[in-house]
Amino acid sequence: MTSTEIALLLNNDLEKITRIGEIIGKKIPEKDHFENLNKFEKNFIYIDILEQNVTEGGFIQFFFNSSGQFTHEIFQAYLAIKAEKTVNILTKAIFLFPEIPVPKNLKVRQTLLIQKESNMDLWDELDLQFEKYEDNIIQLTIDYVRENLAHFD
Repeated sequence: MTSTEIALLLNNDLEKITRIGEIIGKKIPEKDHFENLNKFEKNFIYIDILEQNVTEGGFIQFFFNSSGQFTHEIFQAYLAIKAEKTVNILTKAIFLFPEIPVPKNLKVRQTLLIQKESNMDLWDELDLQFEKYEDNIIQLTIDYVRENLAHFD
C-alpha cells in the first residue's frame, strides 16, 4: 500500500486531506516550487492554497500575496475536482481582478489591486459566497485523489 492509500483509510476526512497534503508536501523543496509534483498532486496543492488564503484573509489576500501567481492553475484544479459552485465564485474573482489573465508577477498584482481599491465591497461579497462552502471541497478532493490514486505517491 502507498502512503496515500493508507491516508485514505483514516476515519476523519479532514485528517485524510491533512495527511495527503503532508505526503505531497515532502516533495516541495521550497514555498511555491512545485516542479517535483505531477499535475494531480499540483491540483491537490492548488486547492489547498486557495482554501487557506481565502479562509484566512479573503480573495484580496490571495491575489495580493505570492499565491495569486497560481490563479489560473487553481481555477483548473477546481474544475478537475468538479467544484462547480466554487469555480463560479473563482470566475467572478478573476473577472473582478483589474487585469486578465491575472499577472504572475507579485508586484504587478499588488499595484493593480492598490489602484482598484473601490471594489472592496465586491471582494467582500465573493468572500461571503466562498464561506458558504456550497461545494464539499473536502469530499470532492478525496474523490479526486481516489479516482487518480495511481498518480499519488
